[in-house]
Amino acid sequence: MSDVVMAEATAPLGDAWAAMTFPAYRPLLALIGSIHPATGGRPVAHCATIDGEPAGLALAELAPGDSASAELFSLFVIAGHRGQGIGTRLIEGMEADLRRRGAASLEAVYMTGRSAIASIERIFEKRAFSTPERRKIVVRFTPEEAATTEWYGKARLPAGCEVFAWADLTADELETLKRTHTERPWIDPDLEPWRMSDRFDPVSSVGMRRDGQVVGWVINHPIGPKLLCFTTSFMRRDLAHRGAIFALYVASIERLKGTGVVCTFVTSSVYENMVRFVLRRCAPYISFCGETRGVSKALAPAAPVA
Repeated sequence: MSDVVMAEATAPLGDAWAAMTFPAYRPLLALIGSIHPATGGRPVAHCATIDGEPAGLALAELAPGDSASAELFSLFVIAGHRGQGIGTRLIEGMEADLRRRGAASLEAVYMTGRSAIASIERIFEKRAFSTPERRKIVVRFTPEEAATTEWYGKARLPAGCEVFAWADLTADELETLKRTHTERPWIDPDLEPWRMSDRFDPVSSVGMRRDGQVVGWVINHPIGPKLLCFTTSFMRRDLAHRGAIFALYVASIERLKGTGVVCTFVTSSVYENMVRFVLRRCAPYISFCGETRGVSKALAPAAPVA
């Protein structure tokens, strides 16, 4: 019978464990037992071995300073040993590790669309985490796929409006946007274009003017080779109900056709109209549509040692 051992990692983990977490989190394995120099957090790992060989890993980080929160970054069990309760035991062990360090809560955010998600959510349920809540909708598509959607060919530019390359936005126009928003806020939170001005894609980022005033924008950023993120989009309220933003989407996507670029788009669940649009009008036509979900759990204080 195989010997399954669960234990907290107290020293950096080597290459044998690297494949058990996402590439972005692999550098944390070298920081186990120390403090992250950039974030100030403390990486925590709970490991499973079978007959002395790595079999599973839970990786989290305890927030820096006086914060009592922690975030679970990844959970993995090798294929040949799934369905044996190892994942549940890893989470149970991680909870105990964090509790000993004074953590009062543990949360996790994860992406749907993978076959293992159902198993992971069963583990969260067994460990009495909160019911999963949708945080964001995430889509991935090619420009050519976008052009097959039913709304694409129906988008029309409203009278008196023109599309321009965002790279051609003038300093005076940007200053006017800031000033008018300061005087009377009219741009939705986190969609202010001056927050997105760093390294935007000059080809596909576009704006809309009406009667000489900037009223909307679609600003995109490259996030990898041939991978582009539609970072933010906005249309002034009096034009939004006319569907003017769709004309901007089309203008942006048309500039990307034939480039081989794959696009991604993320929208928060708080924007209910956009969520409905993506699920109903885009998802049936594109490569991928998933969502990020969040769960959390309060961790009872560790029992004092007698």
